[in-house]
Amino acid sequence: MRWKVIFLAFLVAGLLVPPAYSAGESAMERPGYLFVEAPRGLVADIVGVGSYATPVGLVLPPGNYTVRITGNVTVVAWVSVVAETATIVRVNPSEIAEAVSGVGIVSIRAIFNESANYSREKLNPPFNPLQKITGCGYGSLYINISRPVPMDLVERGPEEVYLIPNGTFIHIGDSDGKPCIEYVEVNVGAAHAESVRNATYLVPWARLEITSVPNDLTFYINGGHNIYIFYTPMGIYVPAIPHDVYNATAVGYYGTIRIPVIHRLEAHTVGIAEDHYLIESVVKVAPNETYHINVDMEKVKSTLTVEREAVRAVPLEVDSEPGNASIVVTDGVLRVFATTPATLFLPPGNYTVIASRDNLSARESVVLTESASAFLKLSPANAILHVVTYPGNATVLLNGEEVKAKNLTLSPGCYNITVEAPGYLTKSVEVILAPNESKRIEVSLEKKPAVEDQEIVISPPSSGVDDIKSEESPANENDIPEGTQTLPTSPTNDVPDQAGRDNGSLWVKIVILIGVVGAVYLALRLRR
Repeated sequence: MRWKVIFLAFLVAGLLVPPAYSAGESAMERPGYLFVEAPRGLVADIVGVGSYATPVGLVLPPGNYTVRITGNVTVVAWVSVVAETATIVRVNPSEIAEAVSGVGIVSIRAIFNESANYSREKLNPPFNPLQKITGCGYGSLYINISRPVPMDLVERGPEEVYLIPNGTFIHIGDSDGKPCIEYVEVNVGAAHAESVRNATYLVPWARLEITSVPNDLTFYINGGHNIYIFYTPMGIYVPAIPHDVYNATAVGYYGTIRIPVIHRLEAHTVGIAEDHYLIESVVKVAPNETYHINVDMEKVKSTLTVEREAVRAVPLEVDSEPGNASIVVTDGVLRVFATTPATLFLPPGNYTVIASRDNLSARESVVLTESASAFLKLSPANAILHVVTYPGNATVLLNGEEVKAKNLTLSPGCYNITVEAPGYLTKSVEVILAPNESKRIEVSLEKKPAVEDQEIVISPPSSGVDDIKSEESPANENDIPEGTQTLPTSPTNDVPDQAGRDNGSLWVKIVILIGVVGAVYLALRLRR
């Protein structure tokens, strides 16, 4: 029996001992390269990394990153960075603006997600559930839309599709010449309606006519999509409530219904999607108006691209005296940040190496063809930064701290400049200062759109089984409604660390261990 115990003990120990990882190999893991090619004067925010004036290139660990260029046309690209490969994001927001046309558009967001597909295939053979309904009533398509308020999609025919908001009185259709007035409640997965009369306020409607080039692109409204009918061209009636309405009442079957407040609802997010691309337009509507929105997706796809190229990288060893200095290595576009001593892998080219520590700094030029090294001896030095802002009264923050003067004497190195002003979109940018350098930067802010961005984002659809459902499901703030499209949090620097790998392998080993121990136990029992 003793040998059996010893055998099991060795088995457990062998399975649970973690594998040996070379620290040297981990430290020398080859990086990837992310380039953002956009017109000068724009700022690319690499979420979790920093904000940089375009064009810019960064040396980064392999992983997933989010590139965001903010403005009245906001561009968001979710891309992966691969070792020894350049990932190149090319974009021109002004050309995207030209690809989206229509009255009432207050802001545009262009999204590229190479790991997603925002399109859905139509059913084959095609099936359209829209049927002409006479008299009162409508067909519910059970689209769960939670923002900006809970809404449901209903239809009375091919040309009468309505987006109805929760907790309101609506007029949809007539019966024998009399208007059909209803009080509606929209919950997750279902809508309830009750006929009422003498309503003091009825939701006014605006009509959206959505087209695209080419036709038959996937259409979203406030994040909702329906596999059966939501393809361009598409027409839909949406609420156009220009202001808050208080204490609206109507008489129902059980007495008077009073709604304490019906909130203003005059902006809707229209999404047009194809493959990895999604164009969202925030449209401000007014009662009884029609708005035509068109997206030229072919033009969008030509002005927002992601490409990859192999990179031949060679090592550059950088050290300093004193050590533990912050370094920036740049060729004017590509840049990498590290602390001495460091070994960097860069494409061949002409680079400037700037090292700084406290009030000490040094600068050296390096021509990198094959492996090379640079040693910098730091000495006292300063740099001057002159910040010009538009508007002129904007607030300037240096590394998060407000500065009153806009002519700054600083130690050489890398700084984050944030400019903000009431009524304008905030902008941040990284600035590199060399020893004894005098640099001038201009930061122009864009005015905020007339309607605040609702931040309604859409996840790539997976199937159509949840687009039409009749049962109710319990509401939970941690649950995602099955018919609602919601993007997951975009990953940044999503590179598994050593602990992550060890924990994952440990669980695998535990599972294997349970199976092996069980098998050994059965074998020993059978031998008895």
